[in-house]
Amino acid sequence: MVRPVVLCIALTAAFAHVAVEPPATTQPIGARADLTLFVGQDAGMYSLAASRAGTFLSWLEPAETGLAFRMASLEGDTWSTPRTIVEGRQLFSNWADHPSIAAHDDGSLVAQWPVINDGPQPPGSYNNSMRLARSTDRGRTWSEVFADGLDNTHSYTGFVSPLPTPTGWRAVYLSPPRPISRDPLDHRMTLSHVALDASGARVANGVVDGDTCSCCPTAVAQTARGTIAAYRDHEAGEIRDIAVVRHVDGAWTAPRPVHRDGWMINGCPTNGPALAADGSRVAITWFTAADDTPRVYVAFSDDSGETFDRPVQLEGAGSVGRPAIALLADGSAVAAWLASTGGGAGELRMRRITRGGRLDPIVVAGPASPGRLSGMPQLVRAGDALIAAWRGERLRTVRLPIPLS
Repeated sequence: MVRPVVLCIALTAAFAHVAVEPPATTQPIGARADLTLFVGQDAGMYSLAASRAGTFLSWLEPAETGLAFRMASLEGDTWSTPRTIVEGRQLFSNWADHPSIAAHDDGSLVAQWPVINDGPQPPGSYNNSMRLARSTDRGRTWSEVFADGLDNTHSYTGFVSPLPTPTGWRAVYLSPPRPISRDPLDHRMTLSHVALDASGARVANGVVDGDTCSCCPTAVAQTARGTIAAYRDHEAGEIRDIAVVRHVDGAWTAPRPVHRDGWMINGCPTNGPALAADGSRVAITWFTAADDTPRVYVAFSDDSGETFDRPVQLEGAGSVGRPAIALLADGSAVAAWLASTGGGAGELRMRRITRGGRLDPIVVAGPASPGRLSGMPQLVRAGDALIAAWRGERLRTVRLPIPLS
């Protein structure tokens, strides 16, 4: 059902020689509530979205026609009856690049999913494109509004992050350079964007950064001064640190590193950043294994991402990354990430970081594989609670208290 992404290095291999040490303190989360979800055992490749219109979950699961991309809305402690967005044998997904949804305050939704292009596929290559569709009736019906990568023959267009904006929608994603190279060994990728108006009509589309890491998930958020996007950059010497670009006064800024980690790695670690924003307050979290030392960081900005404070380390040895983050009303943030506990086992860990940079104790949300089975954990703030999604033995969604303990 899934295929690995070209030139992506398995994360365990990236720092297999680093000793796994438990954090200094961990404790279970207090009043956690498991949310009832009507999905099969094999459901995965999930995403969460929250707005004033509600909280929404999407996922993939096997279907008679191949794969089904489905969604539900949260009603109390139960997810609604699933609705199918699209299904078929041309749906493409893997543990890192998979469909997702975004929710606007006006109740409209946007969904994105990867598709396998028609035609022959050279051995060891990819020919994937992406689709964006819009719904104005909470997911009952969908209309396609944008597609890119239809002419891909050995490369892919994906790792899409959609976002509602005051004037409509925006999405950032990875795509091959144009004109497309026909060399199957050319794995260069760019960060692209598309802007849609409130009706779903395209108003802008182009490249933001012409040289990025090839298969790390992207992230996007809306600030008081416009859109901010985060991704793993690619610089000379195979340095792959996290960078941000901002859409300010109608134009994208030049890429700027959040912090010079100096992670030199000859391949993509498939471990992207996560963003959250509330007005001018922005929080970003990411993983690095620079100097062969795994760690997860958080950094804050109070100027819509123009500058970031010195990062705070959430955890060191034992962290696997794939983080998620949510901003709280008091300006603090809660981050979640995967960690290895040894012997092939792992768990989803969470930690609150105050506005002044103080760290609360690490709490454990529940068991999770440190490998690909867990996918990319999700975390959103929904009113006075947090909603988290991840895979343990199966897809789980929980409501978490604020504070966590």
